[in-house]
Amino acid sequence: MPSRRRTLASMAALGLGLPALAAAPSPRPELPRPAEFDFSRPLTATRARLPFAGGQSGGYGYDGLCPGPLIRVRSGAEFRIRVANALREETTFHWHGLVAPTAADGQPQAPVLPGTEQEICFPIRQRAALSWYHPHPHGATARQAWNGLGGLFVINDAEEDALDLPAGDDELFLVLRDAQIGGPGRLLYPFDPDGTEGRVPLVNGVINPRTELPARQVRLRILNAANARVFRLSAGAPLTVIGNDGGLLPAPVPVNEVQIGPAERLDLILDLRGAPPGGSIGLRDADFEEPLVDIAIRAGAPDRWEIPARLSRIEPLVHDGTGPDRVFRFEGDSSINGQGFDPRRIDFAIPFGKVERWRFYSAQGAPHPIHVHGAHFQVIAREGGRGRVEPWETGWKDTVLKWAPEQVDVLIRFDAYEGRYLLHCHKLEHEDGGMMLNFVTGRDPQAALERARIEALYGPICTTP
Repeated sequence: MPSRRRTLASMAALGLGLPALAAAPSPRPELPRPAEFDFSRPLTATRARLPFAGGQSGGYGYDGLCPGPLIRVRSGAEFRIRVANALREETTFHWHGLVAPTAADGQPQAPVLPGTEQEICFPIRQRAALSWYHPHPHGATARQAWNGLGGLFVINDAEEDALDLPAGDDELFLVLRDAQIGGPGRLLYPFDPDGTEGRVPLVNGVINPRTELPARQVRLRILNAANARVFRLSAGAPLTVIGNDGGLLPAPVPVNEVQIGPAERLDLILDLRGAPPGGSIGLRDADFEEPLVDIAIRAGAPDRWEIPARLSRIEPLVHDGTGPDRVFRFEGDSSINGQGFDPRRIDFAIPFGKVERWRFYSAQGAPHPIHVHGAHFQVIAREGGRGRVEPWETGWKDTVLKWAPEQVDVLIRFDAYEGRYLLHCHKLEHEDGGMMLNFVTGRDPQAALERARIEALYGPICTTP
């Protein structure tokens, strides 16, 4: 049976009992909605023509699209997909935010070679969330992502279904990036080792698009897929954060402005019930004069749904110590704890199932969006910088934005798979420059460390889920 939210959205789309309103003419392009992935075919990294104002730009895409097709699965299901590389260089397929076995994680040591295809298969053992996929070849991640490789990955589950959240036409997926345009529609890559930023924003691959939404509550599901840019979002209507990287928050968080760093995700409710049909509002970023998305308001079916006061139950991780188990210093643009990345070096081992407290620290320099593979974590403390953990940072995270000077403490537990994983800065030029390390997790940490070090030198890792 279709949900009430889907039925009302369909009524509004068909104009049943609603006045017909013509959209005002606008020079802005229409906001594309991501196409859903067809599992009967491989997901293919290809060259693509990327639409920009005034022309077409040669770049990369998945299945020729930027962003790539939206992949949707349910929690508890088996995720099985074929991936193919039609580029002239190596790439990988990393499932960012998914807890995957090492062999399926898309790490640099397991490339998909040009002209080849692989099958990926693992169970989805996590809650509903907005995740994504992108390339991860060491030394080329920043360029491949800047050129257009990236796409959304949605997990649904029964807990989220029961909330009857806005869906269908009332659910909008937004992939935020920035770009540098040279000449009519030509994409440039102005490499900056401290993080490349462009002069124009892209939303779902186009510049400053427009869309039309009903005067009701809508769900905005946002990914920051930029190499380095931090977006500070606001809108001319009430905004409420209901989720982040790892899914729903415990409770909704009303905001006037919300920050999203590279690789982070936000799940928002935008309340348009007070917006007059025929008018418009803008989803804005503090750094750009023009709205990222211009939203034209049309009449909608009556909306009496309210955001639940309780969204989800989050199990708080408990640490049995007082200080950090590990401290990671992010220095300059190329090292963690004074060492650059070496694919043959395994830095440490974590006991499987143990809760550890990790501290991310830097005394100076640029902000670092820090990402951990293989598990989610909970942000528990900030010192310096903002000096507080924001309410929208509660729940489960896989990426956290650390400013400088600042230290951020998180609690983390690896209890899904034993194997080799990565910790790195998700400012992609920093990652490519060496701000990344390998670690392992295992029930026998020392044995896992010794095995991983041997395999790093003499052969590929093979981990059975």
